[in-house]
Amino acid sequence: MSIFTKLTLLSMILVFSTTAGQATAQVGVNGGSGMFYVDKAGTLGHKNLALSAYVNSFNYGTPTHVDTDVTEISASVTLGILDNLEISVQAPYSTVSAEGADSESGMSDGIAKLKWNFHDSEKYGVLFSAIGSLTLPLGDKDKGLGSEDAFPGLSLAIDKVYDDITWSFNFGFINSDNEELGLDPKTTYGVGVEYFPNGGKLALIGEVSGYAWNSMLPYRDDSAKTALGLRYFYSDCTSLSAGYSSWGGGDIANYQYLAGITVSFGGKRHSKEPESVVEPVVETAPVEEPVAEVTPEPELAPEPEKIVIVLESVHFMFDKSDLTDIAKQILERNAEKLKTNPGVQISIEGNTCSIGSTGYNKKLGLRRAISAKKYLMEQGLYADRIAVMMSNGEEAPQYPNDTKEGRKLNRRVDFVILVK
Repeated sequence: MSIFTKLTLLSMILVFSTTAGQATAQVGVNGGSGMFYVDKAGTLGHKNLALSAYVNSFNYGTPTHVDTDVTEISASVTLGILDNLEISVQAPYSTVSAEGADSESGMSDGIAKLKWNFHDSEKYGVLFSAIGSLTLPLGDKDKGLGSEDAFPGLSLAIDKVYDDITWSFNFGFINSDNEELGLDPKTTYGVGVEYFPNGGKLALIGEVSGYAWNSMLPYRDDSAKTALGLRYFYSDCTSLSAGYSSWGGGDIANYQYLAGITVSFGGKRHSKEPESVVEPVVETAPVEEPVAEVTPEPELAPEPEKIVIVLESVHFMFDKSDLTDIAKQILERNAEKLKTNPGVQISIEGNTCSIGSTGYNKKLGLRRAISAKKYLMEQGLYADRIAVMMSNGEEAPQYPNDTKEGRKLNRRVDFVILVK
């Protein structure tokens, strides 16, 4: 069994035996919140810490067509400093075996990154981040594992978020200027997509990334790498990644296999769907006691039973009125409670956060209320049980709209209980 296979199996064992904290386990090969080699604009979150390890096994041809095998173990630490700021450090250990030469092992150059999520448009589901990077000269130049130079870089990351799909775009510049090693500054780019089928725990990842030298030399080519893979989230704090990538190199076949594990813990939990429960307790109006007749032992009328129903609010994604799977489950539970209490009517109230105009939010709140009503009727609840359907728009927030979490919780439909 090869060392790559053993390390992959070890990663799988670690995933299913880990029970750490509450952060989102999405860290790329080079550290920081990302896919494989494409950085995401989203950050890890305040006081969250992620530890990641990747095993890379790849083969490539050098400019002189020397076949080379590399096994690399990459470890990274990513820390969320604020909700919109994170820092990461990555350090790899490599073993290089070139055809006709002795193998070399040791530390390779690493990278440190600082990511600032400077804009988040919740209405359109778009995030923007600036990423500053610095190559860490950890590798031995004499072994061909490093450059002994610290190269600064700067890039822009953009995410477009849909319900189950996130597109990520990167564009940047690295000042990798080293005349002795034949290096020049280069422009970097990347585009990736992360898709959760049916909103589940498995994410499918596809990406294209690479770089272009600012000046061309006969022995140096630009690079474009295509990667496909998947990431399984054992929990919000633990994930396992595996993938395959290939890139052009003339008539030389270049390919790479990778597998990794990320464990994260700490501060604020990042969840796809906020959930809150509205717990109204409604009692029938008190019934006056009848006037007792003049009898030796007057009997009082029995006190009516109290009607106690707890209905849960449902929440929505950015600028959406479509029901999520979690919202449908909540509505199914609400429908069952209402069926067992036929004397109860409800009012459905749609709400939004403060992003957008007042008129637009009124219409959006009504669309959300209609979606909830239609699904309740599909569960066998008659329309006459819904006495009122209305939209508050942004005018009835339950939480402050000046925080991201508060705005998430305000995108909701509430159920007010009435009595026939």
